[in-house]
Amino acid sequence: MKNQFIIFLSFLLFGCQASPQAQIPEDFLVGTRYFQWQDTQRSDPYYGKKRLINVQVWYPVAPSVKAQKFKKAPYYHQIELAYKKLGNWSKKDVKMVQKIPTAALVGAPLSQNSTKHPLIIFSPSLGGNIAQYSYYAERLAKTGYIVAGVNHLYESEYVVNAQKKVFTANHRFHDSLKTLNIPTQITVDKYREVKGLRQEVLGQDLIFCLDQLKQSAFAQSINFNKVGVWGHSIGGAASVFASFKDSRFSAVLDLDGTPPSVVMHKGLKKPFMFIEDLTDYNNHPGYKKLHTRRNNFCKKIDNKAYRVLLAGTNHNSFLDINYRTARNDAQRQKALKVLQTTLYYMQGFFDRYLKGQSFELKAKKTKEIEILTFEK
Repeated sequence: MKNQFIIFLSFLLFGCQASPQAQIPEDFLVGTRYFQWQDTQRSDPYYGKKRLINVQVWYPVAPSVKAQKFKKAPYYHQIELAYKKLGNWSKKDVKMVQKIPTAALVGAPLSQNSTKHPLIIFSPSLGGNIAQYSYYAERLAKTGYIVAGVNHLYESEYVVNAQKKVFTANHRFHDSLKTLNIPTQITVDKYREVKGLRQEVLGQDLIFCLDQLKQSAFAQSINFNKVGVWGHSIGGAASVFASFKDSRFSAVLDLDGTPPSVVMHKGLKKPFMFIEDLTDYNNHPGYKKLHTRRNNFCKKIDNKAYRVLLAGTNHNSFLDINYRTARNDAQRQKALKVLQTTLYYMQGFFDRYLKGQSFELKAKKTKEIEILTFEK
């Protein structure tokens, strides 16, 4: 996963041509605000410092707002502060990234509807950045959700504190696990259990984010009885853990992340959805084991559960950077199709369980997609 992310980041920095204009309707009005929150009550069990998260919130804007009065959000927030510490970024790279268009208006007033908005919190992949999921965040906000993305201290690409000090990713914990030999030094079950310790930390970050939003200016506009959570890779695992520990999360969606061992064993009571790449699990032993484990997890869920497997994708296909930096129209359309398909099922899932709208999936299997459904 780490190497794959570096490949995509290198492509962003050194390989992309002019960014395509985001395909956004003219009436698309979404606001955004940024927060730097530190949990003074919780120290990191491995690295020792108090937990710090950077949060970007996307939200529907009041209809009366004149978009031209507000600046568009940068694709990468505070990259000008962080790039020197990231090692492989230059001023030229920063300027390139700053040309990537977004739709969000910084500081625009929130829509004050009579009904409160459902909330969705999300978490990126290891070494990732919530910027690379803004395609989903902007479009979910357009349809009436308040969406909060969380960058995590040490696991995310970088975070910045209130004093503008930059903390880049530190994967020492994850790298130390890679040096262990299975099964001579550690069993498979113990390996997953230890790995779950970091997933738990990130899950607690998401819970902390929810607590902070209850004390923020957004609180009066959020329906805290309708809160969803999702994440990608380790962020998906963190989302599963957060929903396992905190009953306030009503629905959880996991983009290709293996759930923590404790939840794999005990199951969930929330509606759940996997969205993942479709592998040759019938003929590949490793994929077959993974496929079986995830099926078994879904069978333990005391609610509706779904698996949506997309052909022609891989673990990093769900990042919007593939679309935003495509070299040609064919690549751009292929990447856009993955984003659109993922958003369709993501929004349909949350619309059903956070808005009460009609959306039902039936099991099916074609060359392009496989859908598995589970119900107690």
